[in-house]
Amino acid sequence: MYKVGEFGKTLIKFATSQAFSNLLRVISGFLVISLIDPELYGNYSGVGVFLGYILLGHGGIINGLSRELPYELGKGNDEYARQMASSVFVLSIWISVFSSLVFLLFSLYYFIVGEYLFALIFLSYVIIAGLYLLNSQYLPVLYRTNNDFNSLSKQNIFVGIGNLASVALVYYFSIYGLMARGVFLAVYQFFLLYKNKPYKITFEFQWEHYKKLLKTGIPIFIVGQINPLWATILNSIIFSVGGAVNFGLYALSTIVNSTVGVIPTSFSGVIYPRMNIMYGQGKSISYILKSHLKPMFFQFGVMMIIALIGVFLLPVAVPLLIPKYIDGIEAAQWMLFSPVMLSFGVLNNIYNVVKKQQLYFLSILIGVFIGSAYILLQLYFNGFNLVFFPQGMIIGKFLQQGLSLFFIYKFLIDDQ
Repeated sequence: MYKVGEFGKTLIKFATSQAFSNLLRVISGFLVISLIDPELYGNYSGVGVFLGYILLGHGGIINGLSRELPYELGKGNDEYARQMASSVFVLSIWISVFSSLVFLLFSLYYFIVGEYLFALIFLSYVIIAGLYLLNSQYLPVLYRTNNDFNSLSKQNIFVGIGNLASVALVYYFSIYGLMARGVFLAVYQFFLLYKNKPYKITFEFQWEHYKKLLKTGIPIFIVGQINPLWATILNSIIFSVGGAVNFGLYALSTIVNSTVGVIPTSFSGVIYPRMNIMYGQGKSISYILKSHLKPMFFQFGVMMIIALIGVFLLPVAVPLLIPKYIDGIEAAQWMLFSPVMLSFGVLNNIYNVVKKQQLYFLSILIGVFIGSAYILLQLYFNGFNLVFFPQGMIIGKFLQQGLSLFFIYKFLIDDQ
């Protein structure tokens, strides 16, 4: 009988909590867009596109922390790891304050010119933007061990419940409730992550930490930001070329991608620090990779089943629950397979572990180039259609994963 080890239990528990949280998020997302006209939702979520640029502000230092923190833990240097985390906390606060000020200035501008709806939307994003880096990158990086991920599993459930409960704000207050909901969820997630953080963080920093983490993090940062930046650019194209209505309809695809896509993200989030810890303990590259083959194939099977179920479920559920978004069904069906392409990405973490990202960078860049070319050619010859965007993303990510796995086995393992 196959026995599940401690790591396997942690991985399953974390993935299950993510799945449950995402189920509640899906329900919440459908309820929200059923209560808001596509154009209004497009205006609100369109402003949120700019949040992606906040994650560029640290220049790779947080990426460096995500690698060095578990590596130092694997070597037994716990206090040094905590000091590095404190230094990055200071930097994150600086970036957060600056981000809030930028959104506040835009809010004041729209108040002055008399566009009060946009002014209020930007005002709500003052708090959301201020907490975005902390919630999205810095605080989650602190959770690196099995016990940490068990804590995150509980938090996922609480966040899912918060997502569902806060729909009441939209029901009673429409677009204004949507703004309040965004603020509430940002503050709520920050409270949970900060309260349960595994380290005591102080507001002190050392320049030496920044230098070390920047050297480690810049290659990881460059590689890691390509796909998110690609998605942000594509969203900007949809919003500027297709207009608020099409961007609102694309919310269906966005919900599908963020909900289903969190599964490979959660798997990678648990496996990446474990790889670093194992590498810090002196394990070989081939040993580390072989240790994670079963989770990789298990994830692919789960993702493919979810995608196929979703393809048949969306045309039934959307007309019944949110008929205003029927025109976004086909794009959402295609989007279901975009996260499937990331199922083999857990092994790609080895590039960051051994600090050899050049080949991974090349594979990602080729995928983005081919995927973007497909989208642009389709727009040029056939006009605007939402389905071109997820199709291009699928093509690009398929090439990325295929090439990166080829490079792993051709170069990294052969070089040992």
